[in-house]
This record gives sequence, C-alpha cells and structure tokens, in this order.
Amino acid sequence: MHEVLAFLRQLAVNNDRTWFKARKPQFDALRGPWEQDMERLIALVADFDPQARGLAVKESVYRIYRDTRFSHDKSPYKTYFSGVIGRGGRHTVQSCYYVHFGVNEMMLCGGIWWPEKPILEQLRRLIDAEPEEFVAIVENPALMSQYQWMSRSLKSVPKEFPADHPMARYLKMKEYLLVKYITEDYFDCDDWVERVATDLQPLKPMNDFLNYVFE
Repeated sequence: MHEVLAFLRQLAVNNDRTWFKARKPQFDALRGPWEQDMERLIALVADFDPQARGLAVKESVYRIYRDTRFSHDKSPYKTYFSGVIGRGGRHTVQSCYYVHFGVNEMMLCGGIWWPEKPILEQLRRLIDAEPEEFVAIVENPALMSQYQWMSRSLKSVPKEFPADHPMARYLKMKEYLLVKYITEDYFDCDDWVERVATDLQPLKPMNDFLNYVFE
C-alpha cells in the first residue's frame, strides 16, 4: 500500500489527463495487486459474515475516474482507492463494510451511509423498538475503543418521537456510520489485509442489526 499511496500523492498534485495517461502503465501495475488484495479481503470477511459471500472484486471496488457532471471540482481522478464489502458491493443500499485508502484520509467503516428517507424511517423505528439491543451493540467498549460515529444529525428529534426520548441521540442521526481512522504506518505489518479483516469484524453485529429492515 505504500507504493499506492505514493502514486496517489503524485496524482493529487498532477490531477490531469495528460499526466495520468503517461503513467497509466504504472497505475495498472498498482491497481492489479490492489484488486487481488481486495479479493482476499472479501474472502476473509466472508469467513465471518455471509453477506460478503459471492461478492466479485469488480463489484466491490470503485474506479479511479471521477464523475464530474454535477461537481464544482472538475479534477478527473480520485486520489484514493476504495471498496465496499457487503451484499451488492458498491451499489448496495444495506449496511456494509467500507475501506478507503487515500491522500487526505484513510479509514475503515461500517454501517449505512445516506439511506433514503423510507429506509431511514424504518431504521429509526427499529432503534425505537429495540433500544437495549442497539445500545448493547454500538456502545460495546470493544467497538467504541476503535470506532467513532461519522454521521450527520438533525438538530431535534424527529416529530414522530418524544423530544425527551432516551434514544434521542441515535434517532436524530441521518445515517449510521462508524469509522476507524488509520495512518500509513498501519500497513507496516506482515499482512495488512488480515489486519483490516480483523478490525472490520467488530462491526458485524451493528450491520446485522441495521439490516433487519431489509429482511
């Protein structure tokens, strides 16, 4: 991963098509092993979570090319490698695992990001119906020692719930996403893929809980 990050840092400074085209062979030489590592990561996650079984690496990883149609930033390339591990891969609407290795930040994530309104309403009702189970999962010290919430929130509790609801903190959330920030030295080990799989595993109970709404 050190070589990948070094290339992405160069790309961040030279984010244009001419520069990238001249270095496309170098990119391909890095992208291939990255996809092999992701394929192995998917297999390791599938060992503890059935929702990753049968997921093809091409369904998991994102392309380097940015969609600039609706963005003020017209730089053509992403400065990160990333992938989704879960049922449906990068097109999933379910709670899943996400890995992101880039210039500006590196992180491991779990949960559900920007759910559509009907799904978000179901998630809130689920948390309201099963508060003890949800709290036991997301406030588990083993999970909280590694992960933190990265979720936008409403200023007040949704109107269908009491303002003084004991689960107000969670009912105000617009998404349920936990993140573990890592640094480049995270990869200074014999097998970083195994390390990532181990660090993703504590997220499984939360993903299982949130995915009740899809069953």
